[in-house]
Amino acid sequence: MWEVPKEAALVAGDADGPFELVAFDNALRKAGIAELNLVPVSSIWPVGCKIVKWRKLEPGTIVPLVISKICSSTPGQKIAAAVGIAISETSHGMVSEYHDIGITQKMAARTAEDMVRYMMERRGLEPTKVTSISAGHVVEQHGAALAAVVFIK
Repeated sequence: MWEVPKEAALVAGDADGPFELVAFDNALRKAGIAELNLVPVSSIWPVGCKIVKWRKLEPGTIVPLVISKICSSTPGQKIAAAVGIAISETSHGMVSEYHDIGITQKMAARTAEDMVRYMMERRGLEPTKVTSISAGHVVEQHGAALAAVVFIK
C-alpha cells in the first residue's frame, strides 16, 4: 500500500513525431517523466501535500500521477492539455484534467482551473489556492500535449 503523498510536481510537455506514439513519448521526455513507470490515479489532492519543483527520479521508478493528454495526426491542428489544482488549508483538494482540439494552452489552463473550482464547490470545500499547468501544440505530422501532477514523495 502506498503512503499519502506529501510532495507533487507539476510538469507539462508538447512535441511532434513521425508516429503518434513517438510524439507522445517526445512530450513525456520534454516534461521530464519519460523514464518513469507512470500509474494514473484519480483527482484527489492529499491534505498537506506541497507543490515542489520537479526533480529527476531514478529510471523505472513507479510514480502515481494525474495526467491530461491529447494526441492528433491532423497537420495544422491546435491541441492543448491542462491540469488544474485546488489546494485547501482545511481539507483535501482536487485536480482536474482537461484537453481539447482547437484551443490555446492558455484556454486549456483557464478551463482546468474553472473545472477544479467547480469540483471543490460541489463538495462544499473552499480552495485556498488554485493553479494549473498546461501545454499546447500545433501539429506538424503527429502531435501530443500533456500536463500532469506527479506525486513524488
